Amino acid sequence: MNVFFVCGAPKSGTTWLQRILDAHPEVCCSGEGHFVQRFSIPVAKVVNTYNQGLGVDARQVYEDRPYYAGVNQAEFDAMVRGFILGRLTSRADAQTRWVGDKTPGYTRHLDLLHRLFPAAKIFHIVRDPRDVAVSRMAHSHRAGALGALTPGEDEHRQTLEGAVKYWTQAVTAVDDFARAHPGLVHEVRYRDLYSDPIGETEKLFAYLGAPAERILVERVTAATSFETLAGRPAGEEDLTSFLRKGVPGDWKSRLDTESEQLILDRCGDLMREKRFAA
Repeated sequence: MNVFFVCGAPKSGTTWLQRILDAHPEVCCSGEGHFVQRFSIPVAKVVNTYNQGLGVDARQVYEDRPYYAGVNQAEFDAMVRGFILGRLTSRADAQTRWVGDKTPGYTRHLDLLHRLFPAAKIFHIVRDPRDVAVSRMAHSHRAGALGALTPGEDEHRQTLEGAVKYWTQAVTAVDDFARAHPGLVHEVRYRDLYSDPIGETEKLFAYLGAPAERILVERVTAATSFETLAGRPAGEEDLTSFLRKGVPGDWKSRLDTESEQLILDRCGDLMREKRFAA
């Protein structure tokens, strides 16, 4: 089974990208598995405690000649790999040839995922950080931080700082990984996926090696458009919905001057590299 992972800074369109990939009949792309943060890292702590206990028993009971050796890296990796594959294939059917998971935070753990799955391909979606900031503010507001949308409020500043921090870290980490592993990362810009969904979706499937006939791509893009998923036209805002507005460039009417300048100061060089006018 071919394995892949989808990542990107929070509120960059990772869920949209996941749904596009999952709509292909031979691709199963699930979401928010958090296999590193919620499984691998906690299990590593358990294994370390287990190994330490073996060492104590060896010294105190068996004169440093234990019956069991500690769990080594290869055994640990095999255990984690088996768990992840079990999760990835839990939704697969007889048609499935590619399985993947979307978790935005994989941007921080690509080296570990690559060690576990050396042939796994990585999808990275990148969005203008100004739009990311606006989307995060609306998301925080929906989650109860009512001041997130109001310039001057502490919640607004904290949300903005968080958006800038995670966008910069995510983009930098994926760029570093891509340079070290040529050919393993396919990057798509939110703006391009919005303006040319058919062309960009064809590229996504081609990168996997999955069939990408035009009629299939058209069916996928229709099924995963904002209008279909949200039940309303793109650009029509609903602050109570996870699918809030669905358009690029929303920052132009929503971002105050001070916030925009902070983003430009912190992200300007990376924005130019990614062809976002800064």
